[in-house]
Amino acid sequence: MDCWHCNTELIWGGDHSYEDYGIDGDGIVTNLSCPNEECGVEQVLVYNRIDEEKKDPTLLINILEKNNG
Repeated sequence: MDCWHCNTELIWGGDHSYEDYGIDGDGIVTNLSCPNEECGVEQVLVYNRIDEEKKDPTLLINILEKNNG
């Protein structure tokens, strides 16, 4: 996955369960970081919630910028 701001390939930091983040339900939170020091993005969190009834993942992406975080 590439950074939305600078198109540099993001570095995978790890996967965690929703439980690790104190979120109800089943899902995975993947954290990524941008190695480009000139980019304003520090961390990208991808929330992949699994809807058990539909067996369908829903993605929500949260971008933490260096200036705001």
